Amino acid sequence: MKIFVLGPAGCGKSSFVKYFSRYLSELDLDVRCVNLDPASNPIYDADKDIRDFVRTEQIMKIHRLGINGALLKSMDESLRYVEKMRTEGDYVLIDTPGQMEVFIYSKSGREIIDRLAGRDSIGLFLIDSSLIDDPESFLSVILQNVVVSLRLSIATATILTKSDIKDIDVEGMRRSIVERKDTLAELLERTSDFIEYTTLSQRIVKVSNPKMEGYHDVYSLVNEMFCTCGDVS
Repeated sequence: MKIFVLGPAGCGKSSFVKYFSRYLSELDLDVRCVNLDPASNPIYDADKDIRDFVRTEQIMKIHRLGINGALLKSMDESLRYVEKMRTEGDYVLIDTPGQMEVFIYSKSGREIIDRLAGRDSIGLFLIDSSLIDDPESFLSVILQNVVVSLRLSIATATILTKSDIKDIDVEGMRRSIVERKDTLAELLERTSDFIEYTTLSQRIVKVSNPKMEGYHDVYSLVNEMFCTCGDVS
């Protein structure tokens, strides 16, 4: 099973790969980790590392580019080595670049996903819990997951990270959307309906990396996503 770990910068993708791979290894599963971020050294033992072939800081120097231009160029260069990123295991955790927008919306980034993904692939979209303060911000980040799932054409579940810092009442957020009576109420409700129609019926899982909490729920969720009889609501 290939699991693409996605999300905006700072959401904890690399930490998630580090701790979830440790959790899976403790279950005696064959786990492989792949780093697709040419701008960042992995904080885990990577079985495949794109930085063995492409480094964003070198591209900045050679081509005299700013960081965004260098990241885009890095994606183009990474395409040349994408086949070298293939590996097999019970679970292959693929850590995607920190700057999600550059990766997801570039032609090269999309092609990298297409060439690595297969029928056994899913995405986990990580969201920093500390960024969610109200129903508007809650729906905004969930909507990002919808866009990513549609863009990459893979089933994607939502993971709330850093739950040890801030514990989000997901059901409370949903109730607040339904109960609102102000001018934004209709927009929020319609956005919520759109999300329901365009995503898998799934629960949102919360994790804490330092405390190793929530990984059993993640493990159950990713397996249910492959089971037609699984209940992921």
